[in-house]
Amino acid sequence: MNYHILDMIGEGSFGRVYKGRKKFSGQVVALKFIPKVGRSEKELRNLWREIEIMRGLCHPNIVQMLDSFNTDKEVVVVTDYAEGELFQILEDDGSLPEEQVREIACQLVSALYYLHSHRILHRDMKPQNILLGKGGVLKLCDFG
Repeated sequence: MNYHILDMIGEGSFGRVYKGRKKFSGQVVALKFIPKVGRSEKELRNLWREIEIMRGLCHPNIVQMLDSFNTDKEVVVVTDYAEGELFQILEDDGSLPEEQVREIACQLVSALYYLHSHRILHRDMKPQNILLGKGGVLKLCDFG
């Protein structure tokens, strides 16, 4: 594997997400480990279809897929690393200033317009799938 695993940053029904660093560089990434065991052939086909869709996307407000590979037991997807989840920020802080909400909404509309213009639907819009990167840059992820 071309990555060092640093910390676990998330866990869900899909698997686990780790903060990592690409070997021989300072590039910080997110690595999503998705178990193959217990998944139907159809689920695995859908997963690979989502990976192929993500591979072709390039927009400042959509998480950039950097790499993907198979291990014996898992599919691993490597993406940009974004600092925080909108859901967690809302849960911790209760609300956001109106100016920040406006900025988030503008970035979200831009990301969705890009997807829709490429005939792609997100299908899992929720605060958990909206990440905030450096400088408040929104990153949409997990297309479902």
